[in-house]
Amino acid sequence: MSFTTSPHPQAKKTIKTTDSALCEKIFDNVMTFGTFDIFHPGHEFYLSQSQKFAYKMTVVIARDHRVFHGKGKNPIHDENTRRESVQKAFPDAHIILGHESDIFAPIREYYPDILAFGYDQRVPEEKIRELFPNIEIVRI
Repeated sequence: MSFTTSPHPQAKKTIKTTDSALCEKIFDNVMTFGTFDIFHPGHEFYLSQSQKFAYKMTVVIARDHRVFHGKGKNPIHDENTRRESVQKAFPDAHIILGHESDIFAPIREYYPDILAFGYDQRVPEEKIRELFPNIEIVRI
């Protein structure tokens, strides 16, 4: 989806800026994704920047077996411990575990206005745009 066809006309200005003073909450719900193993300041930055786009934030924690499949190694902390760490740092966020087999299930279930990904996250953006053409995507 291009910014010019966005249902949120201010999205172009907001999404392109990294200046938090210019970033206003123009969406209802932002969804983020990650493993969040050994929760650290980089994770906190990613989530706090993502949170600036919307009034509500849903954080999808990768399931243990998906982490192994994607990274070739098991996470140090199990999925519930990782979920609890993120919930402790972001108590107002809705923290969920990802679907066991369908990576798009949380998007279908919650249908957020915007998806925020980290600068280095490998995601099938083209497939996401195909399946969810009305959802904005931003890189933090």
